[in-house]
Amino acid sequence: MNQHFTIEAPPMVAAPTAHGAVVEFEDVAKTYGDFEALRPTTLRIEAGEFFAIIGPSGSGKSTLLGITAGFVPPSAGAIRVAGADVVAIPPYRRNFGMVFQNYALFPHMSVAENIAFPLRMRGCPRAEIAARVSRMLAMVRLEALSERRPSQLSGGQQQRVALARAAVYDPLLLLMDEPLGALDKNLREEMQEEIKKFQSALGVTVIYVTHDQHEAAFMADRIAIMRGGRLEQVASPRGLYERPATPFVASFLGEASLLPVAALVWREGEEALVETAGGLRVRASAPPGHGEGSVLCIRPENIVLGPEARGLDNVFQGTVEDVVYTTGSVRYRVRLEASDLLLVVRIPSRPDIMLMPCGERVAVGWGRRDALLVAGETTP
Repeated sequence: MNQHFTIEAPPMVAAPTAHGAVVEFEDVAKTYGDFEALRPTTLRIEAGEFFAIIGPSGSGKSTLLGITAGFVPPSAGAIRVAGADVVAIPPYRRNFGMVFQNYALFPHMSVAENIAFPLRMRGCPRAEIAARVSRMLAMVRLEALSERRPSQLSGGQQQRVALARAAVYDPLLLLMDEPLGALDKNLREEMQEEIKKFQSALGVTVIYVTHDQHEAAFMADRIAIMRGGRLEQVASPRGLYERPATPFVASFLGEASLLPVAALVWREGEEALVETAGGLRVRASAPPGHGEGSVLCIRPENIVLGPEARGLDNVFQGTVEDVVYTTGSVRYRVRLEASDLLLVVRIPSRPDIMLMPCGERVAVGWGRRDALLVAGETTP
């Protein structure tokens, strides 16, 4: 005998009273057998925040986004959006917008029809659909192209349609998974500004996954750097760059010369004199608890070459090993007498200035505030 079962769908998450929604992850984890794709993760994203997640392949960033969207069931933990736990709610009832790398536009629908589709699926009145679509078309500056099909649009225009469709129903949360990965460099940079302006105008909370560190630093209010299924550090782009918690963070966001510290010679407050494994004695900025066993982090743009280095807190002699001119800047690799290797980036004041040749002996210097002790692991 046939039996019929009725499963009542969980209620859709209600919209918050203000723009954007607070998102809270509490010990969220995902395992596949013995493999930990995502270790227990606790994190809070503020309402209206543009939050980026970056990390190398296999770091767990896509797993965390998939769990948030509801595409991947977590093995443990809770996710609260606007105060409601959404783990048991299916993706289509979470009231989240999603933008994919391939845009996922319907090829047989016009721009306006693509944007209207989520509203039609929700049974919105025609007048409301027309008003919301018109508003979105204006926000993404596509009013004149509303009747075109996706195949008649450029990559950037298709991306704007995908953004408008994801945001047309005022979602609690906008999730973006490598949305600019298919675009060329110039268009990608243009769309970074477009997306940031779009998010600011909407006031929606955004979780943005990308492999592009520069993209994340340009767009995000805060960034989470992931590694091996866990959060390595969460901070503003400036905080991550200027105060990295680990050598991995220092090398992943931007470039850095990382010199292992063999000994702490002296320390006074947050200033220290350390000796590197190569034998350099360096005055550095030293947060509490950092000393022997730490790594010295020096950003390449803070290193001075030539006569201008004299009078700085740290001055050494080195030999130029490599010179590369690229997009208006010059990248040097300089080997110090103590065998430590430094990366130096300079922007010539005039294009006709002679570059230092390989093999040239040169003074190398930096201030004590430009050398930061970073603790917690060996150089990656």
